[in-house]
Amino acid sequence: MNETPYNLLPEHIKQSFRIVYSQLVADEITVFKNKSEKWGVLAIVKRFGLFWSYGYLVKPSYNSIGFIKSLNLIEAVTYENDTWNRDRNTFLYFDLKGKLVWQSKKGERTSIDDFGNIFLNRKGQLGLLDSNFIQLIAPKYEQLESLNAFFFRALLNGEYGIINREGIQILDFEFTDIFRVVANNRVIVKKDTTYFVFDLENGSLTELPFSKLLNASSNTYGAPSPESYKYFKCITELEEDEDPYYDEYDGYEMIHYKGKWGIINGAGETIIPNDYCYVDFLRNPNYFKVGIGEVEAFDYEDKNKDSRTAIRNVKWGIVDIHNNLVVPIEYDWIDEVESTMYVVYKGGTVFYNDDYQEDYWTIENGKLGVYNQTRLIIPVEFDSIVKNWFRVKDYIFVRKDQQHPEYEYDVYTFDGKKIEHNKPNPRNHMSNGW
Repeated sequence: MNETPYNLLPEHIKQSFRIVYSQLVADEITVFKNKSEKWGVLAIVKRFGLFWSYGYLVKPSYNSIGFIKSLNLIEAVTYENDTWNRDRNTFLYFDLKGKLVWQSKKGERTSIDDFGNIFLNRKGQLGLLDSNFIQLIAPKYEQLESLNAFFFRALLNGEYGIINREGIQILDFEFTDIFRVVANNRVIVKKDTTYFVFDLENGSLTELPFSKLLNASSNTYGAPSPESYKYFKCITELEEDEDPYYDEYDGYEMIHYKGKWGIINGAGETIIPNDYCYVDFLRNPNYFKVGIGEVEAFDYEDKNKDSRTAIRNVKWGIVDIHNNLVVPIEYDWIDEVESTMYVVYKGGTVFYNDDYQEDYWTIENGKLGVYNQTRLIIPVEFDSIVKNWFRVKDYIFVRKDQQHPEYEYDVYTFDGKKIEHNKPNPRNHMSNGW
């Protein structure tokens, strides 16, 4: 299939079928929208040896059409009176020969996940159909979603349990939450404030020693990476701040939850031990920013005289996924600028920038240097670094006075060599210039 499969039809075919948009979804099969805002499917018809023509696989009479790759099915949806209403739409499924496989009844709607599971929603209650649209699990659950290809997280009467594809209950419906990550055939479940790990194979339930588990999150621009979402932040010796202003969802989780922080996987296995006052994900999923000390929040007036929430009494470093020290835990702040390149700061004040469209912790008035992996390649003596939203192209440009652009700048290579003569101009080495 073409890597850019949009609007590839020959011009005369577009005109003949009045097509305004098309997408190649499988070999010789194209979904399209016509000038009447109706969707259909075209397929190539071979005629006269090497000459090709197109014909309808599904006629353009639907309000939307999609291709379900996991099942090789075409999903068409008809809106009652051409008005979208999730409880009044009709779902139809066609095979790749254009044959109608199944059609929903009024009040039914379907959704298909990445495993190819077909969920049937009938009047707000969920069940499961097999690939032939025969009912496997009767619609009776308030929530139903796959943990893997065989087991499902289900909500019944406000409590969570686990069932298999035959609808057999393998974990009682008495839990507050069930996490969506399965690792080593195990999944984390929660009952009130207690966490357990449940073994999907042998049915054992083991209590975990954590006071709080949090999904992967990060202060770093562009992080966490998709791979990081199989991990969780875990806290022991929890002291939860009672001030609702310090809400974890507003970036204040390191203030809101005080204790010993670490990282675990979906099986409850330790990735980073609970030795730190805070841990944070980076764009590179194999490294973590960690802090040692006791996070203390205080009110701070920044250089623009704006009132900010700031923190102190913490030193920061970088560890790898095996908890090996990469950057010593001795800096007042650290920013990831490339996969294994970090800007480190000494001095200054770390505060939360919550200006319009800005929500992250940052630092001002500190001196900075740069690490490349475990090596300090630029000494901690500069005031600013040129960074295009945490991207460095081929050189590192730093200054000792960011308030006066006319001042001299220094240039370093990634291995720490300082370029003294014929220095590159930063405007030629950063996509948005200085």
